[in-house]
Amino acid sequence: DKVMGSSSQRSLYMRTIFSYIWDDHDWLANNDDGSNIDAGNVAKQGYSLGIPHYNLGPIETQTSTDEGTAAKYQAFTIGTVRFIILDLRSESRKSTASYGGKVYSDEQKEWLFSELSLADNYDYVVLASSRPWTSPDKIGSDGWGGFVSDRDELSSFIASTIGAGPKNLFVISGDNHMVAFDDGSSTDYSGQSEFPGGFPLLHSGPLSNYGPGGAKNIFKPREHRFTEGCMAVSSELNYQFSTIEFDLPQDTAESGCLRIKGYKEGSSNIIFEKELCGEIMRDGSAEQDTCKMKSFTAPTAVMLLVALILTMVPGMLILYFLGRNRWVLALIYFGIGILFYGITIAASVVGALCFGERAKALDVS
Repeated sequence: DKVMGSSSQRSLYMRTIFSYIWDDHDWLANNDDGSNIDAGNVAKQGYSLGIPHYNLGPIETQTSTDEGTAAKYQAFTIGTVRFIILDLRSESRKSTASYGGKVYSDEQKEWLFSELSLADNYDYVVLASSRPWTSPDKIGSDGWGGFVSDRDELSSFIASTIGAGPKNLFVISGDNHMVAFDDGSSTDYSGQSEFPGGFPLLHSGPLSNYGPGGAKNIFKPREHRFTEGCMAVSSELNYQFSTIEFDLPQDTAESGCLRIKGYKEGSSNIIFEKELCGEIMRDGSAEQDTCKMKSFTAPTAVMLLVALILTMVPGMLILYFLGRNRWVLALIYFGIGILFYGITIAASVVGALCFGERAKALDVS
């Protein structure tokens, strides 16, 4: 209701064709898995009733006959590009100290491996993963780092099939609240060096949200694994999205290209551009590239510094005059401090409202 109550986002969804798959915020609870069977079945039935989608993998492979309660992984072809959309929520089980976790069912894995083995039939294969791929290994992690065995197995299969063959895999991902890109240096978890196992990865979003961790990471920003990334601000609202343009020549002897662009606050503000042509996979590097995002933009940092100074000066004067038993002046400066504090809060509220109105008016076409 909150999303559809936004006039700009409602307009976006009315004007744009979507292939939609859920992640944690629109699955069940935040960072939830598929262990709540009853609630999950309700969510899956709602998806089938209300979300336009392609033929579901479990129905096509006949591993399920009930579309309403089937997992929602699916694939489709546009021109000579194959798109594979994973369902990494409804079948997942979190890892624990005694259990390695499962990011998808054996049936979805078999379907995925079958799809990837046909990569030679396409100019490019685009794999959509709602969970962050390059997250560090950690028990219970919501990214692929919480499913180490599944990630290693999938990475090895990719290297031995697509890496040994057409080298045409491109992965898109979300959930991390930022635009970021990796050229394949940080995406290879195959543990082998015979074939290129690193694939380019585009991390996109958010349309309207704080950066990873939000205000919790003001003083200690998270480290992320991308060759070109961390293009959001953790403690401020970010308005970001990305596009991919395919340039596929009629002459099959020529190589096709992908042109990637990342935007913020509208289609005229490009924050990232990359062109990939021909074979796009590469060998992964032993040391993954890392980046850290800013906690604040420069204008916000200046405003906070000024507010701190304005708050500290009256406090210092209060202590000075109290030490000299000048109670009246101390109370006056105390009042000035309260006034400055109120002005700072008011300015923050007005700024938030102004930026909110600006966000509503953003051109997201």
